[in-house]
Amino acid sequence: MGTKYSTRDEAIEREIVEPIETSGVVKDARAEYDVNGIAGEVLEPYVTAGNQYYWRRTVDHDTFWQSVARHARLRLTRGGD
Repeated sequence: MGTKYSTRDEAIEREIVEPIETSGVVKDARAEYDVNGIAGEVLEPYVTAGNQYYWRRTVDHDTFWQSVARHARLRLTRGGD
């Protein structure tokens, strides 16, 4: 929760995509999860007293993975073909 990122895209990559993919559960986090939805729940912009703008993760480990679970993309399968 302490790392700062200068862009939202960098924060998404480092704080959302990489942890999901390195967990070994999926290879392509962006295909399996709504990473922008996760970002809306776990990342926040911050402005320092010196007017520097950056992004940071603001939730703990468990809250992060709960958000990931909520944003799993549904995979519909069709049987009987």
